Amino acid sequence: MSQVPIQARAVQVKPQPNVYTILVIVAVLALAVTIGVSLYCLLAPLPKGCALPFGELLGKVKVPGAG
Repeated sequence: MSQVPIQARAVQVKPQPNVYTILVIVAVLALAVTIGVSLYCLLAPLPKGCALPFGELLGKVKVPGAG
C-alpha cells in the first residue's frame, strides 16, 4: 500500500527585530533629545541660558573684539 505524502502548512514567522535596527532607533532618539535640550538651553531667558533669538542660531557668529 502506498502512502500519500502529507503536506504541512507553511507558517509564516514575523522577522525578529535586528539588533542594529534597535541601536539606530536608540541613537536617533538620543540625538533628538540632545538637540531639543540644547535648543531649549540656548533659547532660555538670560539667567539660565543664552537668550538667543531663533533667527540668530543659524546666522553669522559675532565675536566681540574681532575685526
